[in-house]
Amino acid sequence: MKQTLTFTILFALFGAGQPSFAARKAADNLFSSGTVPHLRIEIPPESMAVLEAYHQVWRQPRPERIDVPVTIREGETVYTNVAIHLKGSFTFQPIDSKPSLTLNFDKLAPGQRFHGLSKIHLNNSIQDPTYLCEQLSRDLFNSLGVPAPRAGHALVTLNGRDLGLFVLIEGANKQFVKRNFASAEGNLYDGGAGGEVSSALQVESGENPNDRSDLKRLVQAARETNMVKRLERLEQLLDVERFINFAAIEAFVVHWDGYCIGQNNYRVFHDVTRDKMVFIPHGLDQLFGVSSSLGLSITPPFRGLIAKSLFAIPEARQRYVRRLEQLTTKELSVESLHARLDLLAKPLRAALADQPQIQAQFEQYLRALKERIAQRAASVQQQLKHTRPALQFTADQPVRISGWRFKNALNSTAAGGKRIDENRETLIITSSGGNTGGAWRSTVLLEPGHYEFSGNARTEGLTVSGPKTTNGVILCSAGERNLKGITISDEWKPLHYEFDVYGIEDVELVCLFRGRGTGLFDASSLRLTRLSRSVNSEAVIRKGL
Repeated sequence: MKQTLTFTILFALFGAGQPSFAARKAADNLFSSGTVPHLRIEIPPESMAVLEAYHQVWRQPRPERIDVPVTIREGETVYTNVAIHLKGSFTFQPIDSKPSLTLNFDKLAPGQRFHGLSKIHLNNSIQDPTYLCEQLSRDLFNSLGVPAPRAGHALVTLNGRDLGLFVLIEGANKQFVKRNFASAEGNLYDGGAGGEVSSALQVESGENPNDRSDLKRLVQAARETNMVKRLERLEQLLDVERFINFAAIEAFVVHWDGYCIGQNNYRVFHDVTRDKMVFIPHGLDQLFGVSSSLGLSITPPFRGLIAKSLFAIPEARQRYVRRLEQLTTKELSVESLHARLDLLAKPLRAALADQPQIQAQFEQYLRALKERIAQRAASVQQQLKHTRPALQFTADQPVRISGWRFKNALNSTAAGGKRIDENRETLIITSSGGNTGGAWRSTVLLEPGHYEFSGNARTEGLTVSGPKTTNGVILCSAGERNLKGITISDEWKPLHYEFDVYGIEDVELVCLFRGRGTGLFDASSLRLTRLSRSVNSEAVIRKGL
């Protein structure tokens, strides 16, 4: 007679009071065995009603996520009272589609474990048709000493409906912390969606969740305006070598939506045994050119405060570039990455063996990913061989800015173009949306100083909507949230934007248009002037840089 592994046996094997050697071994086996589990999720009607009522709209406040109890079967193994809720932001899908899910096995049944784990996520991977980017990148981070929750795969059915393949990800919780650090006493912070370390980040675990002095000290060190002192203070509070690896991998794999580049998708843990903060990657599905360019600079305009402040220091910047160069000869070489992918693809090929059409699509996407990796590696090698010098200024003479490229705002239908008007090259943005738009962008490497970005711009077919309109044309730098000075004008009008650079820094200059209509920028007039070599320290701190 077939035996069912019930909650009682699970608790005996992996109970909360156990040192968890067995649990660790079971979890290790889940991510290394090469087996893709098949999970059958059974949701009762009352739980389905709750999940069906949950809706989330990207870029709007997220409703409170409500856990409901479900039963999960894996072969003869039964997990009861599993707490489940819908997850995702841009990738969110409702329960009757292919939803991403968070499964907590011991929230409603203390001590219950799934292959030794208390919490997992099932991601629909709609932005990565290979289903391999999460696993590949997380393996890379872990192999280079940067802790990252592990990833694998699962086949899923929900109330008898076949949902297909999912990416299975280990939860970033106290159990994860215990596996990676000598002590779990420190706070594990969730960077969430666009939360900076200076924000009130949610605490996922830790013995003193209300004590955020660790983050406060880190932020204060990052805002130190003396670069020698800044590096000394960051070395004391931040695991700098790990952070350099963290940043180098994010840049190489083009994790534009991660912490260093996108100020998003990360965790940070206070390792109290060494009194250092450690950054942990998250949300690694859009890699190697998905929603970004394979030619991304190896020293992009860093938006994350810690990356921005650390790599503005010439010594730290050089250490970062040297480390990236070292990694490209081995761990991040095309041969190594392709070999990793082939190894990770084997279990998926076996799991999809009875679905030849889907397997053929998978192989096509895998080949495309390998090609993107090769292109990215070539771009990185080229950049390492030919590093860009900082923009040079003569006295207070302005420098004309070129190399403009158009980029849409996400979910915007704006279009960019160029034309010659009255013997002048004009950058054009046309949008049919309301408060959406697009931008022309150019990146320059700048030394410390106070700068002015200036040029002429105008609008067509745009009307003033009120005294505090956020529609019109404006010059700024990437990440600027203050739209004071945005202009609506049928005539060419001079625009000015002043900003500080407090180290050596890649700065992305932006010609931004918002609204329904057309924005025009006179390319020949777009100039950058270095007004002073000194930086307004108080302004830097006020802006949170």
